[in-house]
Amino acid sequence: MSKIDKDWHGIDWFIFFLRLFWYVNGLIYFYLEPEKLSGLPYTYFVAILTLCYVGPQVFWRPNYVNRTFYPVAELVLTGGSTIILSVFFHIHLTNSTILMSALMIGYLVTKKTSLWTIPTFAILIPTTRYWAMEKDLFDFFMQYIDVLIFCSIGLGFNLLMQSKKRTSRLLDENLQQYKLIQKQNQVLEQYAEQIEQVTLLEERNRMARDLHDTIGHHFTSVTVGLDAVSYLIDANPEKAKEKINTLARVAREGLDEIRNSIHQIAPSENDEPLSKHLHKITKVFSENTGTLTQFGLEGKEDLVSPQIRLTLVRCLQEAITNAKRHGNASEVNVLLQYREDVICLRIENNGEKMETIHPGFGLIAMQDRIEALRGTLEIKNNEGKGMVLTCMIPKVGSVNHG
Repeated sequence: MSKIDKDWHGIDWFIFFLRLFWYVNGLIYFYLEPEKLSGLPYTYFVAILTLCYVGPQVFWRPNYVNRTFYPVAELVLTGGSTIILSVFFHIHLTNSTILMSALMIGYLVTKKTSLWTIPTFAILIPTTRYWAMEKDLFDFFMQYIDVLIFCSIGLGFNLLMQSKKRTSRLLDENLQQYKLIQKQNQVLEQYAEQIEQVTLLEERNRMARDLHDTIGHHFTSVTVGLDAVSYLIDANPEKAKEKINTLARVAREGLDEIRNSIHQIAPSENDEPLSKHLHKITKVFSENTGTLTQFGLEGKEDLVSPQIRLTLVRCLQEAITNAKRHGNASEVNVLLQYREDVICLRIENNGEKMETIHPGFGLIAMQDRIEALRGTLEIKNNEGKGMVLTCMIPKVGSVNHG
């Protein structure tokens, strides 16, 4: 049982015993003052008063109430008995029955019953007594005020409990909302943890792609260059020394790019035009590996986002590295095209063809980068010799990778 129900039942029992006391008090009063019964036998009066007390309790008692029929019982039994005794016997029962009934009416009244119960008790019964007895106008108003006061007391108890019920209902609703919010917060926390794990996984994959692209590109240049140096040491020591210095510079640049990747600094995020940066990559690769490279630019060069810039740089590095390492290409042609809506990077080599293309980690990473920007990657064998890799990225791409 809730606290509000306990409070309601407590008031029910209080009014029950108050009503019982009122009944007993009426019996004692008229027993001690029999002359006020105007010749009505006391036993008849006890029967009438008992009927007025017990009858309405069929429809109300602690833990039970019928709010529709209870006021009808009060009006018919108590009100009717009062009018009959006033009209035919001139017995004044207001203080012993009507006032307590008025309190009960106020206590159990509802919006539907208030339109006819309160006016009947407050006006009809006092008016009938005024007409049937002394016709004392002052007494009529006093009785009218007494009925209103007791009805107001009952109504006060009624409003108090209704207010407490509404408060309790609001508290219950707020408690349910609080529990719901707590549950939603738990779901959000779990979701946030999942997002964090996914983010960490994506970041780990991004770092792996960056390190793979950077290390693969630069160290392919270094290893191929060192193979060439081994033949130059005896034949041309000065040329070999110069080549070693160049390869050392390339190794240092690779180390710097690895450090940049670890610190999540995109190496291509500078003010240098993208075409110039891509041209520099192909030129350095050509110098270090002895591969003949050509770079071309078509269209008006626009500013691109750092994500698109980095993706194209990584694609170029991976493509020319694979061309040399896996296809033994001796020539690579790179074309950067600025079209109306897309940027196209086409890389063609004269290396060995592949009957079946099985993308490795580098190509998969390249494809993930491009798809994250809503672009496409196409790898196919060339009509003549070698292979062609085409990367197309919309100029306004979605940014998912940094």
